[in-house]
Amino acid sequence: MRLTNVVILLLFGHTLAYNIDTIYKDEPTHNYRNYKLIRIYPDNDDTLKYLNTLYDGFSPYELDFWQPPTHIGGIVDLTVAPSDAPIFVRDLESKNVNYIVAVNDLAQAIENERSPERFHHPEEGGYSYDKYNSLDEIHSEMMRLRREKPDMVSLIDIGETHENRSLLVIRISGQKPITGKKASMWIDAGIHAREWIAPATAMYIVHELVQGYDKNPEIQKILDHVDFYILPVMNPDGYEYSRVKNRMWRKNRRAAICKRQLHHMVCCGGVDLNRNFDWFWSSTGSSSDPCHETYHGPSAFSEPETIAVRDYLQANKPEAFITLHSYSQMWLIPYGHKRRSYPQDFDTALRPLAERATKALYDLYGTKYQVGTGADLMYEASGGSHDWAKGTLKVDYAYLVELRPKNTALGYGFLLPEREIAATGLETFEAVKVIADELIAQFVEPEVRRIVKPTPPPLPKRKGYKIIETTRREEPVRTTPMTTSTVTQASTTLATTSTSTTTPSTTTTSTTTEQTSTSTTTASTLTAAEENTAIPVTTTTSDSSTDSDGYPVTHNVLVLLRSHHQVGHATPPISNRVCGFKP
Repeated sequence: MRLTNVVILLLFGHTLAYNIDTIYKDEPTHNYRNYKLIRIYPDNDDTLKYLNTLYDGFSPYELDFWQPPTHIGGIVDLTVAPSDAPIFVRDLESKNVNYIVAVNDLAQAIENERSPERFHHPEEGGYSYDKYNSLDEIHSEMMRLRREKPDMVSLIDIGETHENRSLLVIRISGQKPITGKKASMWIDAGIHAREWIAPATAMYIVHELVQGYDKNPEIQKILDHVDFYILPVMNPDGYEYSRVKNRMWRKNRRAAICKRQLHHMVCCGGVDLNRNFDWFWSSTGSSSDPCHETYHGPSAFSEPETIAVRDYLQANKPEAFITLHSYSQMWLIPYGHKRRSYPQDFDTALRPLAERATKALYDLYGTKYQVGTGADLMYEASGGSHDWAKGTLKVDYAYLVELRPKNTALGYGFLLPEREIAATGLETFEAVKVIADELIAQFVEPEVRRIVKPTPPPLPKRKGYKIIETTRREEPVRTTPMTTSTVTQASTTLATTSTSTTTPSTTTTSTTTEQTSTSTTTASTLTAAEENTAIPVTTTTSDSSTDSDGYPVTHNVLVLLRSHHQVGHATPPISNRVCGFKP
């Protein structure tokens, strides 16, 4: 951890913006004027094969797949350059492909993504949680929260990127419970640069936790038992690049690799960080082509961002792991590298909790989420962070959340308007609370119950029953079948014993002896009806001694005296005549 980096950011808050201009000054800004977003509905094998050929890089067109082809009946979103759009559309029509043009001008959609400043509601420090903020603004807000809530908020710099930006984690914690044991939850966002709603949602969760602690008993209980570690932007370089140069940038900013393509050189940079974790790395759903959007890197954990997260989580293993993405409205469970591949606790723990979380999410605004693995619901993809967290790190609950929007004809995709940030953040927080409650119930509350030694309450005296005082370690009373006269005699003996001035242990011994001898001498005189009776006798163990922990010895035992013929069978109703007791 490099705390000095945090100080540098705090002292030189405007240096970051200057560095951005310096780093990217020679790169042109990508203009998406007249780019089209096309939504395709593959309904046969030929269409699916054609789209997969384009997706694998064998395309004469400039295409960017937002949602890749996966199965018949699915949805494929892609953008096409204005110079290629007419030819590409004719190609689709000649193959009888079912499609719509969701967005005619991508540049206009990017402009519409932002709301006018008058619709924003800045906090005291000037930060607006309902807008897409820069990395500098996000880090500045995290530092403000630390200054204002030093007992609750701390910052951890877990590493640096290719372009020397900090990977800043905010830790949010309440008071320690009486056991001193707390669970922990990790949340990261922005691993894919263009998914802006993810960092905005992560910061909204930060806001709800910090501001709600002193006002909301539910949040107070959560933070007193669960520590939150939130990395709002896991891909800082890519995130800033998507803000100033290319809104649709996905990968990190690893230096470009140049290769010859036909008669010219092509240089491509960046690695898909969510294909770079060491879980079946490079096997499915990723590419070895540096120019592909799913380039998995030269090796697993080749990137400083994934290395930093790996090292920190290995040293500080959480009970829950959530990584925020967009879009599709899906709550994804491991494993995503292969269809019909599941952890052992998929049906017993992971899926039930995910369904409860999405139910709470739905109850707020009616937003529907699908629950399942990414491989089953979308496409196979190896090297994912949530798969690694569950499969290698053995985190109890690991999820990948695809946030708003749904695949609809509205055509928002990655360009979700800022006006939907608040609703997305609030409903996601409802789901996070459900997971936090499960961590408390499973990992914290059992510890609380273990340190509290309960004292059994005294057994109430009930009319028609006699109390027998016994020593603490006395053997259970053993009885044989008794006649009516035996019961009457035993009752007389008990009454005499209760008024005796002898010690409890002495009284008990004599009473037990009398019961046993009397029962033995009369056992042979039982009638058939009397053998089927059962006699309830309540016994209380009570003495003034204490056990090894200093607690008073008090035990209640309910002894059921009945015929040996009735063992293992239902006890018939007790006759007052046979028992000799009056109700």
